[in-house]
Amino acid sequence: MNATTEDRDEPMQPELPARNAEALAMQRCKRCQLLYSANKSTSALKLTYCSFLCELGDLGFSMQGLEHMERAPKAEAAPEAPEAPAGELAPSAAII
Repeated sequence: MNATTEDRDEPMQPELPARNAEALAMQRCKRCQLLYSANKSTSALKLTYCSFLCELGDLGFSMQGLEHMERAPKAEAAPEAPEAPAGELAPSAAII
């Protein structure tokens, strides 16, 4: 120990360089596990995915696509032909 540090109880912690401090504040993508800056993400879910492609690959759809999706009208079933009584043959039945 030298004279400048012997009066301190705690050892002096070196400060992190600016680039490492910036890396600590970065998010990690849920799909690809890469570090990314949330303000540069192209995903609608900026705090979860690094890009639109990771969002699409993980969810199977994008949030923007889901927002613009419209519900398709239900296809109406064709009306069924009335059934013939048990003793009668249907008009399309062939007599053999």
